[in-house]
Amino acid sequence: MDLNEELSRYPNIAEKAKQMGKIKEGFFNKKRYAEAVELWQRFSKEELEQLNQEIANAEILLKTTVVTPTALCYFSVNVFFVIPVRDIVWAYTRIIKESMNFIPTGKRHQIFLMERSGEQHLICEKSTGPFTKKTPAGDALGEIKRILDPVRPGIVYGYSDEIFSWFCSDLRGAVAQIDAESTAK
Repeated sequence: MDLNEELSRYPNIAEKAKQMGKIKEGFFNKKRYAEAVELWQRFSKEELEQLNQEIANAEILLKTTVVTPTALCYFSVNVFFVIPVRDIVWAYTRIIKESMNFIPTGKRHQIFLMERSGEQHLICEKSTGPFTKKTPAGDALGEIKRILDPVRPGIVYGYSDEIFSWFCSDLRGAVAQIDAESTAK
């Protein structure tokens, strides 16, 4: 299955993907491309039609991510990933401080996402100066939460050792609890 061919059936989705980069299956990204195709196949035709309508007005976060009430889409290594919101269970930020010879040289702000299978995705990343107080990943995560909370309120946001061990030790139980919280509200 060719992802570009599938995207061409949905012009608004194809346009957003094009704004983020060129989708191409190559020697070095075959596995990631196959993962993207598998994620795409999780959607029904009706969900893809709905996503096509929603994505037209959706804002691009940190140049690589688009969030709608139906799906979270991101571009990475020449591949466009589309994750159903119903499969998202956890989202958190991570800041990596970079230095050379103990002198700070920068920070990388990242947002990670875990889906119900336990698969984690690095959905976006932005570099800043070493002494900046800006938190672009935190701001983007807040925007993701604002969009997804009405649709799936059970998603866990933020990182702690307790949350990490909860997902690692009992993924099925965590997913069941998040699904229950999302359907109850």
